[in-house]
Amino acid sequence: MKKTILILLISWISFQMNAQNSIGIQVGILGTHTSVAEYERIERFDNLLDSVDLSPDVASVQAAINVDIDLGKNFFLSTGFHYSKKGLANVVFTDSTGWPWQTPARQHYMGMSMLIGYHFHFRHSKFGLQVAAGPQADFAIGTPNGGALFSGPYYRFFMPFCRFNEVDLGVRAEVGASYKLGPGDVVVKLSYLYGMSDVLEDAFIVARSMSYGISLGYSLRLSK
Repeated sequence: MKKTILILLISWISFQMNAQNSIGIQVGILGTHTSVAEYERIERFDNLLDSVDLSPDVASVQAAINVDIDLGKNFFLSTGFHYSKKGLANVVFTDSTGWPWQTPARQHYMGMSMLIGYHFHFRHSKFGLQVAAGPQADFAIGTPNGGALFSGPYYRFFMPFCRFNEVDLGVRAEVGASYKLGPGDVVVKLSYLYGMSDVLEDAFIVARSMSYGISLGYSLRLSK
């Protein structure tokens, strides 16, 4: 999976730099909230959600490389590769003696977005504004987190919340401000991602992620 993503990234950058308008990098902070629900199990009357305490909010660094393609009349297509981390900050199960067993449940992702946007610059000013929205696909990378490999006596309380699906699909929206500086633009963006996939690998535990973030970057203008 890592080699495939790397090959796609290199090919994508090479193609875009030969023909498109701008290429940029961004780094920032991403906050993710994961909503978790549970279906009723056949011939069982206990719910795991009644036995564990979840910390559903995770903060992490996000980084991205993007290319903006001019579509005319201030519209543009923004394609990009990015890195982020999602999941649960902590899963806690308290046993009959009152001892808390706990583990973080986070997963690293790399993904690609394809957004349609609109931008404009204020007349006689270096400042501009932009908005964009479109689909995003994230792919799990790296080894499973510690919770997915938990081998203690209460593993059944942890694994449903710690094993993540390899693909997370969502819809992303961005609003940003830019300032012309040198051969490019300094760009500040606010983003929101509405997750549409069940991110957990369990037949009875389902989860959906919602992310929000802020990033700062620089976009270098290229000749068409």
